[in-house]
Amino acid sequence: MIYMTYSATACTDEIHTYEDIAFPQRAHVMPDTFRNAKTGLAYPPHNMFNKVITAEAIKYVTENPVKGKTAFIFAAGTQGWVGTQSRYDKNPEAELHYKTKLPFITLTTIYAGRVAAMFRVHDHVSTDASACASSLKVLMDMQNLMFYYGFDRAIILSGENSVCVQSLEFFGDSKACLTLKDEDGGKRKPSAFDDVNNGFYVGQGAALTIFEKEHPNMRAPLAKFMGAYTSAEDNTNPLGQSECGEGYSKAIDGALSVAKLHKNKVRLVKTHGTGTLVNNAAEKSALLRSLNEFVATSYKPRIGHTLSASGLLETGLLLDDLKSGFVPKICNRTTIDDVFLSDDVSAVDGPFLSLAAGMGNVFSAALFSTEV
Repeated sequence: MIYMTYSATACTDEIHTYEDIAFPQRAHVMPDTFRNAKTGLAYPPHNMFNKVITAEAIKYVTENPVKGKTAFIFAAGTQGWVGTQSRYDKNPEAELHYKTKLPFITLTTIYAGRVAAMFRVHDHVSTDASACASSLKVLMDMQNLMFYYGFDRAIILSGENSVCVQSLEFFGDSKACLTLKDEDGGKRKPSAFDDVNNGFYVGQGAALTIFEKEHPNMRAPLAKFMGAYTSAEDNTNPLGQSECGEGYSKAIDGALSVAKLHKNKVRLVKTHGTGTLVNNAAEKSALLRSLNEFVATSYKPRIGHTLSASGLLETGLLLDDLKSGFVPKICNRTTIDDVFLSDDVSAVDGPFLSLAAGMGNVFSAALFSTEV
């Protein structure tokens, strides 16, 4: 058995401020993005990671070795710190101050190696660039390391390494980012699976998650990991999705097969839930085709789209809510819906499904269970 034994999350929400630059926010027009700052962006982006790389987690890993090997995986979204300016002194005798520190965090793989060293991990270090599916996609890598290569622990750090002017401009040009009171005079609000409110705004977040095979000093599990699968679909547009949801369906079926679980056992889904019209259609179609009785929620209308962190970050938030006894509604729904939830419902015990999708034709599904 593989268990999730640790989860630390940090993310924006509707009212919280981290630093001094805006997130979530409307980014349709540049350079007005930063001038209209509203709720807070941690920049450089590694400052967000520092919120989840805690002394508690490092102490737990370093003071409780496992029999097998330990892996560190950085689910980064891309493979470069887009927009970071590498500045350094040419004098090799110069002190290690900010000008010489910056180059060491401008390559994703170098940053991953630095964090892995903090946990004293030397068996396996890797990074991933599967866009917004990254943090769930690497669970397929994790399960392979656990099943076939003698690993007993995997530490996964997930978060966006390219939240900057360039990424904001990309989403702004595609008219993907909006604030709660900024769109249509405040009449439209971000939601998911809704006929009136749709469209997502960008959020920022990070998650640190530890997965382990059972061992004598293991922490009390947060959830049992059952299986993960990543797929693609027949789609010539690598930025888009097929509205029939083929990619999601293949990922869901793959995860069920790995977990050896019948679809009737899955009663709860944490959707990718961006709120875009195409994703609404694709994900809803796939779920209705792949599962039977279930309820579904989405966190993005509340915290924004945290890009590569979203899959594991939102899974951690869902586990927190389940521990508190409820499954949260999808914010800003305009119709009563007891499947794609318009109201909170009581917590559902047992297996649940977590979904994510990324540009580049990547669809990921992971199955967990609260019954440990």
